[in-house]
Amino acid sequence: MTVRDKALPIRNTFNLDVPAEVITAGFADSTNPYIPKRNDSYVFRRETLRDILNFLDDPDDDGLYFSGHYGAGKTTLPYQVASRLNWPTQSFTAHSRMEFDDLVGTWKLVNGTMEFVYGPLSVAMRDGHLFILNEVDRADPGQLAALHDVLEGHPLVIATNGGEVIHAHQNFRFIVNGNSVGSGDSTGLYQGVNQLDIAFLDRFRMVHVDYPTEDVELMILEKKAPDLPEELRKKMVRVANQIRKLFIGGEETATPLTITMSTRTLCRWAKLALAFRNAPNALSYSLNQAFLAKAEPEQRIAIERIAQDIFGTSWSKGA
Repeated sequence: MTVRDKALPIRNTFNLDVPAEVITAGFADSTNPYIPKRNDSYVFRRETLRDILNFLDDPDDDGLYFSGHYGAGKTTLPYQVASRLNWPTQSFTAHSRMEFDDLVGTWKLVNGTMEFVYGPLSVAMRDGHLFILNEVDRADPGQLAALHDVLEGHPLVIATNGGEVIHAHQNFRFIVNGNSVGSGDSTGLYQGVNQLDIAFLDRFRMVHVDYPTEDVELMILEKKAPDLPEELRKKMVRVANQIRKLFIGGEETATPLTITMSTRTLCRWAKLALAFRNAPNALSYSLNQAFLAKAEPEQRIAIERIAQDIFGTSWSKGA
């Protein structure tokens, strides 16, 4: 894979209102099968985009760690940036039983013969891809310790494949994301989150991703459901934000929630409301299908009350 060989204006590439002369570097080749699928309705946020582009331009032997609540957009961001830059990407979602070999590779029976099948980390280092480790704080910290050398710029040595040495390509980048900042989950919202070793965390730049602002989510809904009246879209965003406040906590008199509404769920609600627009209870029916059916009965009642209060008389009408 060649070096980044194409100058891309940030204004056009990411649809942001910035000076035309502000550019970043990407790849001219858009045919690589590992380039993530592009979502044209995705709306980039200036601050988080600035942070990831700065890292991609000059990681300086760092990794990049995105933290934030479920549904805030920390996972989607690097994939959508990579899709605009034509940057091939390898990824893996961590779990409690993840082993280092899952990332590096292992011997497998292929068409009757044993072959070494390279893992996503090996491929990314060898070919200059972006490597994304999702849900990093759900992995065993002991397995993550094996990544220390890679994060410090040392080559990857695959002992199980005859001691093969893979030197990191100049385009290799390492990004992780998690619901915590690596210190465990003090909120009790996320089961299975581990406290990560401080030596591992020291190798990352840390970026916290909040839920999108109201203006950003309105832009997203306008792209996803342009035929839905603007006033209904605004009220949907208000419902989502109120649900998130109860999920995060801090309101002692309110019913705490153990589920929250991601932007993806918000868009699903809007599109379903259009699909069932002629039903007498389109907003309620579509919210149930998009989100409420997964809630516990007590929380379901609380969420329905939030929606009724925000929508008022329009709640029982069609969209």
